[in-house]
Amino acid sequence: MQIRHVDLGGFPEVRVTAVVPAGARPILWEGNAPAQFARPHQLGAEEAIVLAVDNSHSMRGEPLRQATSAAADFLAQQERAAATGLVAFGHQALDLTRANESREDVTRTLATLASDPQGGTSLYDAVVLSATRLQRMSSGMRILVLLTDGKDLGSHNSLTGAIAAARRANVVVYSIAAGASADKSPLRALAAATGGKVFDAADVGSLGSTYAALSQELDRTWQISYLTSARPGDRVLLSVRAAGRRAGAPLRIPGTKYGPSESGSIAHSGYTAAMIVLLVALLLSVAGVAANRRLRKSEIGRLVDKHVKGGERRDENRKGGGSLEALLDWTERSIDELPGASRLTRAVECSGLKVRVGHLPYLAGLSAVVLGVAATAFGAAPILAVLCMLAGLGVPLVTLQVAASRRRKAFDRQLPDVLSTIASTLRAGHGLRPAIRAIADDGSPPASEEFSRVLGEERLGRPLDQALAGMCERIGSADFEYVATAVNVQSQVGGSMAGLFDTLSETVRERQRHARKVHALTSMGRLSAAILISLPFGLVLIMSVINPSYMAPLFTTSVGHLLIGFCLVSMTIGGLILKRIVTVGY
Repeated sequence: MQIRHVDLGGFPEVRVTAVVPAGARPILWEGNAPAQFARPHQLGAEEAIVLAVDNSHSMRGEPLRQATSAAADFLAQQERAAATGLVAFGHQALDLTRANESREDVTRTLATLASDPQGGTSLYDAVVLSATRLQRMSSGMRILVLLTDGKDLGSHNSLTGAIAAARRANVVVYSIAAGASADKSPLRALAAATGGKVFDAADVGSLGSTYAALSQELDRTWQISYLTSARPGDRVLLSVRAAGRRAGAPLRIPGTKYGPSESGSIAHSGYTAAMIVLLVALLLSVAGVAANRRLRKSEIGRLVDKHVKGGERRDENRKGGGSLEALLDWTERSIDELPGASRLTRAVECSGLKVRVGHLPYLAGLSAVVLGVAATAFGAAPILAVLCMLAGLGVPLVTLQVAASRRRKAFDRQLPDVLSTIASTLRAGHGLRPAIRAIADDGSPPASEEFSRVLGEERLGRPLDQALAGMCERIGSADFEYVATAVNVQSQVGGSMAGLFDTLSETVRERQRHARKVHALTSMGRLSAAILISLPFGLVLIMSVINPSYMAPLFTTSVGHLLIGFCLVSMTIGGLILKRIVTVGY
């Protein structure tokens, strides 16, 4: 009896691999009490098993025939296995069976296995591919039987990566070193890290007895999962009892008694540390720019700001603004010192939302925290959680752009009727300002809001044509820019304003009708572009569900990564060309 392996990767859940006498059922003890919520599973009753057979050039001839024959006999004895698979590895690792193939199909495929004419032994790639395959085959016990006669030559993965993939998928690796030239060092490392064992078959003719010994080993090996009551930093004694015998092993939980284990800390991720350093450097750079701009402000400006802005701030505080208003004022003054503050202010104005510029930093921080917490709650990697937080910083800006676009479209829909109303008011004998006042009083947003602001600016002394030009900048409507230009020219050359607005109303209506017609005529092209762009992604998703092993090389090999990059670049270029084709100016 022995405790072969203890896995703390899922702490506080602990997985113990133990070997007990044949026919006995083990009982796990932690310290002086039975382990809590222990669930023992016998490897001999495994739910999924994959055979990884070395078919490299060195295995050609009799060694490969002996290996496949012994593996077929072993597979025929595994009647309790719910799922089986076969992976062959020469200069590259290949999954030779589909997801739901029976043992008979795998045996027939095994009988047709031929040696690889090219040199190389992708041992570590075979372990990673087999672990991925086993993870998709079953959620229970997963066994990998690995047979090789040499050492790794040409794998894209390392021994560390292969061990990590096997442990991540909870795969127990049993290795068979066939022949005297087999490199047993990586095989021992794989077996020790996963709770398996290495079998030495110096004579390939003894592979049949080796597989028989492996079957007996599976019947005696159990994996016990339980929830430990120990805290990080504690030392406990694990013991397995079966058939009146006992085997024990000391265990130390990594970490300290005052915090989680090191493996569960997001702060120990190198990618996270790099992202935090870059973020801090960015914040320091922004602070330096703001400080430099403040120091370069003229002395007169500082003296005037101290009295004018201070007086306004005191008046607002006396009116009941309180500390929140003071905080928002301070935030807006700080933002004014940054480059691009005018564009941010204009974005807030164009959106029409009832927010101030001072709200944006706090909304950005809140959205970053919410997205970061959500990503962490769904089990995302630390680097993905940090990327989600960085994306959350841009959520307020995206919201402003979407609101501005919707507001512009709503204004464009109102514009022909607004121009008709102004023309009717002018024909009744009223001036332009009363006509605009009628729109501001009786119209609906956003037209009523914008014309109210135009009248307010005009009362404060701004010329009406300049107020209309400012309205064009806030709205961003090409139709209203055309209207403002026509009104400006008419005010300089003279003429009938009522007739002008009648003409403008009809012209804008025709422009919009033409735009809708163009939009309808190009709908087929836009739909074709959307289908062509989404079709590769949908096809990859469907093929990954139907036959994961067929799509695996695309994601696990360097050639596949190059193909993905080439496809993304070519699709981007094609998307831009299609967008240019279906975009028609008017």
